[in-house]
Amino acid sequence: MYNYFERVKSRPEIYNQLACKELLFVHYKCPMEVNIQDSWSQHNYIQYILSGKKAYHTPGRSWLMKGGDAFFVKKGAYIVEKFFEEPLCIMTFFIPDSYLQSFMRENNSSRQAGQAEPQKNGLLIPLRVNSIMTAYFDSLIPYFYSDTKPSEDLLELKFRELLLNILDNPENGELKNYMLHLLSPQHESFQQVMGANCLYNLSLQDYAKMLNLSLSSFKRHFISVYKTTPGHWLQEQKLNHAYHLLVSTAKPINDISFESGFENSTHFSHLFKKQFGLSPLKYRKENEASRVS
Repeated sequence: MYNYFERVKSRPEIYNQLACKELLFVHYKCPMEVNIQDSWSQHNYIQYILSGKKAYHTPGRSWLMKGGDAFFVKKGAYIVEKFFEEPLCIMTFFIPDSYLQSFMRENNSSRQAGQAEPQKNGLLIPLRVNSIMTAYFDSLIPYFYSDTKPSEDLLELKFRELLLNILDNPENGELKNYMLHLLSPQHESFQQVMGANCLYNLSLQDYAKMLNLSLSSFKRHFISVYKTTPGHWLQEQKLNHAYHLLVSTAKPINDISFESGFENSTHFSHLFKKQFGLSPLKYRKENEASRVS
């Protein structure tokens, strides 16, 4: 499972990039590597598809994005699917929570929407793209290829222009509400992050980065919240999800293993048998037989 932010940042020869304080902007044609991958990012990002299409998948939900679409992706994990019938060209803006919080505090007009409403579940927030936003994205491309790199002040001004354009459009109310929610003292509970990302093959260090904690602080906080170790809890969540898929769907065992965050089906079968007393295949057969009788 790869970290999208770190992969982009470490490969400037592929991902043309501009950096400004905590922000990172990239413009690139997606390398034709594999079409389906597990991925995650420690930072939120806004993405604009200039051409081609791609899909995001999380348990129980999918989004298909095509040329001309823009969306906000919350930090976390997902499965990304790429289609290479035509070149996939992308512009991405990585934004830490801390920057969005500062932006909202400094812009009174952006906060004039009342109190934050309860958050909708979902990794991705589609954005309404109008002619102003399209012109904005087009205007930014030359900055990536100029011999003289723009100053940080100019880049930050351009990025603030993007946020203001988005938030000024009433049809982007879901993102505005999300950004207002970031100002709440309880904007992001430990349990919310763990619950949304527990079915992926992430390391404990990955979870710590996502929560802006050191590894030792993450482990201490986890035990204080869940009264057990991260490894034990994560394995239990994955096995319970696999059990649900096994008895409620006809999906192949390999697919169930993958969707439940296990590295391979052999390891999954071993752990499942240890937990439930039977291999996944035998458990499914016995469950089907009991329902028939």
